[in-house]
Amino acid sequence: MKHYQRQNAVRFGAVLAEVVMVLLIISLFTTIAMINLSGALAVDSFKGRADDLVKLFQMAETGAAQTGKRYEIVIDFTNNGYLLREIMTGLVAVEDILDEEIRSIGEFNDRFQLSYVMFDDGQSTNEAPALFRVGKTGWQYGGKIVVADENGKLYSIIVNRLSRKTDIVEGDAVIPTPRTEDEMGF
Repeated sequence: MKHYQRQNAVRFGAVLAEVVMVLLIISLFTTIAMINLSGALAVDSFKGRADDLVKLFQMAETGAAQTGKRYEIVIDFTNNGYLLREIMTGLVAVEDILDEEIRSIGEFNDRFQLSYVMFDDGQSTNEAPALFRVGKTGWQYGGKIVVADENGKLYSIIVNRLSRKTDIVEGDAVIPTPRTEDEMGF
């Protein structure tokens, strides 16, 4: 009888260990799936998309400085998107950009809404494509891209050609403007 009870206890322990292992494996897979899902949702969130656009500006400036190539970021109100292109065919209309020039594409949506663009020379648009061009010496124009989250809260992506820094700040920010000759005493 004791031998039989010992065998049952060993079997029960083995079954219990197998059940625990199966539960651990299931929880591991569930954790991995949740991490992947939260990463995918973060990319679609306002912060994820805003960070992607800031990184695109930084990548264009770094690439231009390192390679001497010229790049253009197009903020396209008509198609509610943006793209980075390497300027290979000269300056062309948005609809004439060649596929081989496009390096990255993104879009605005209900969570990441495009409001307007203002350049550091005072020009602004909320209809025509806004073009930010960068070469080895930096940005042709600085400015801000004003975007809103799903609650309508405004943020400004500042492209500062003076400090060569691109960042996002809360609100409809004032952009730094280059000093004019009059301000410098010329």
